[in-house]
Amino acid sequence: RLERLQRIVSKLQMESGLCEEQLNQADALLQSELRLLAAGKAPQHAAELERDLEKADAMLRALFGDVQALKDGRHPQGEQMYRRVYRLHERLVALRTEHSLRLRAGTPGTAVTAVTMAARARAEPEDAALRYLQELLAWVEENQRRLAAAEWGADLPSVEGQLGAQRGVHQGVEEFRAKIER
Repeated sequence: RLERLQRIVSKLQMESGLCEEQLNQADALLQSELRLLAAGKAPQHAAELERDLEKADAMLRALFGDVQALKDGRHPQGEQMYRRVYRLHERLVALRTEHSLRLRAGTPGTAVTAVTMAARARAEPEDAALRYLQELLAWVEENQRRLAAAEWGADLPSVEGQLGAQRGVHQGVEEFRAKIER
């Protein structure tokens, strides 16, 4: 039993490292896209960025399942591994939030570019506020769609892993709420 749990720890260490690399890649793409937007250009790798975020999300779901197996087996490193995976999940939520609020706000077809939006905001404050509100609503609707399409586990460890992931999403929503209240 202890040997099996130790293999899970090794697997978690390796796969959390891979997940971190995936998040680093997504972050680099996001920053590149934001620089393009700041220069008044259209994003060029939005689809690739979305794929990277989805891949990291899938990796985290599997990691949460493994972490739950450690916690169920009362492995001494269970809590430590949970914190590591949870930090990765928080980073994913932060990247998704930034992607939704900043990058999508500037993509043609969704809204005007950031430069044009700033110019219009000075000329038409009510229209800019309305557009911003529409972008925020689109973010909420996308998260609702993602939750509705999410698969649910058939066993306790996978359900508990998904619960951990959901807690991370909930924290992102709470941070989003604080921004709205500001």
